[in-house]
Amino acid sequence: MNTTRAFTAIALSVLLLAACQKRAVRTETVIGSETMEVIMPTRGNIEHPVHGKEVWFAIGAMSGKAPTKANGVAEAHVFTDDASSATVRLNIETPPKGTRYVAWLQKPGTTERIRLDILQNPLGDVRHAANVDVQEDIQDYTEVVVTLEAQAGAAAGDEVVAMGTLTERKR
Repeated sequence: MNTTRAFTAIALSVLLLAACQKRAVRTETVIGSETMEVIMPTRGNIEHPVHGKEVWFAIGAMSGKAPTKANGVAEAHVFTDDASSATVRLNIETPPKGTRYVAWLQKPGTTERIRLDILQNPLGDVRHAANVDVQEDIQDYTEVVVTLEAQAGAAAGDEVVAMGTLTERKR
């Protein structure tokens, strides 16, 4: 019985000494960061620093198209100079090697699309996002589509993996 206690005491002492190293990992250590610009109201108005006052805003939920599991949110803004901004945030598994996710806005009832951007996941996890300024009015493009594409570029039959619908909101 004394041998077991002695062994336990030695093992605990070694663990305590190992924990007292100078090079201990701290919880404040930053391993990466992600920044998204968000247009916020100022004195009751939504105003983009370059494009001026917001004249239209729409937002909608994103979901995966079976069998893909995904969720997220998309939003779009149109400003007084007819420039637009669109943001897509999507939680979806990382794409297979050699492929990428691309976000699009689509005009309902048509196949007419505006390509937004490749969804980025800077931390290498399921959080993907694209934030894009578009130099045209996008109010008629209220369907959001995310496709899985080969790294080489878009093809006619790219697989749709997530969809959403933007709904106009008065602010």
